[in-house]
Amino acid sequence: MAEFRDRWIAVGLDHQVQPGSSNPAIVEDQPLAIWRGENGAANVWEDRCPHRGMRLSFGFVRGNMLRCIYHGWGYEAGGQCALIPAHPELTPPKTICANVYPSAERYGILWTNLFKDTRSEPPELGPADGWAPVRSIYVNRDAAAVTERLPEADCGMADASISMNGHGAATIEAGPNLTLLVAIQPVSAEKCGLHVVARGKAAETPDARAALARKMERLRGALEAR
Repeated sequence: MAEFRDRWIAVGLDHQVQPGSSNPAIVEDQPLAIWRGENGAANVWEDRCPHRGMRLSFGFVRGNMLRCIYHGWGYEAGGQCALIPAHPELTPPKTICANVYPSAERYGILWTNLFKDTRSEPPELGPADGWAPVRSIYVNRDAAAVTERLPEADCGMADASISMNGHGAATIEAGPNLTLLVAIQPVSAEKCGLHVVARGKAAETPDARAALARKMERLRGALEAR
């Protein structure tokens, strides 16, 4: 497995991971399974069942357990195998465990750290409350190029100023009533994701956020332009 440095990376908007669902994601070419149990906690794991290597993101959630689609093996939130349907009387060995990464939800964004022994916290990027989801978009450029281009990119708002904050995210200030936070997900050497949330009076209604989502299409075009 690749060696990852200690940093928190956005992997999606928290509302995209509904209770009882399992979703795929990729960070720095590492396939991930993101799932949420009935207790509401989001989990980020390596997208691989320890049994036969099947993608866990293809699986299903029952209660607070993620079940592999292949043979139905079940894993609790800490990654420990708790159920082998072919041998229901068996207590699975503690050596059977999914590869689990730290996760946190902040600013309406789901974060993970592929450096599993981290003692750091997700970045401080502004007020913790009041953020509403706008959208996630994917850009056909690597994260480093997008980070370089973002401050000068056209986001479709004439009075907007874009600043990078040093934590793989940018803040867009668009007047006194609107702030957007754009968190960058490095997917591969050719692609990255942008997870966008907003706060302020100009983002309070669904129609206003839909208009902002359309402006993010313009931002993507500016970032992909040669």
